[in-house]
Amino acid sequence: MGSLQELEHLLKRKDDKIRELQRQLDEKEMKIQELRSQLDKFQSVLPATVRPLLNGPRKQRAQGISAEPQNFRTIQDLSQKTFRKHSKNNR
Repeated sequence: MGSLQELEHLLKRKDDKIRELQRQLDEKEMKIQELRSQLDKFQSVLPATVRPLLNGPRKQRAQGISAEPQNFRTIQDLSQKTFRKHSKNNR
């Protein structure tokens, strides 16, 4: 284990590093506030009709899937096939 002076020196270096990181954090938070303010200003200037175009389509349509046969041959095959009948009593 190091001497008391070495430990104090390490502690001072850590404190200095913490202060530096805190300063950087404060600068970045100020920059974020400035950018948010500018964004609000620019958004308030844009006409309401332009804003939706910037965000893309308002809705995205879903694509449906049909369970019906898609080609003529499949329709012919199904129309010529006979299916067994089941009475309701046999269920």
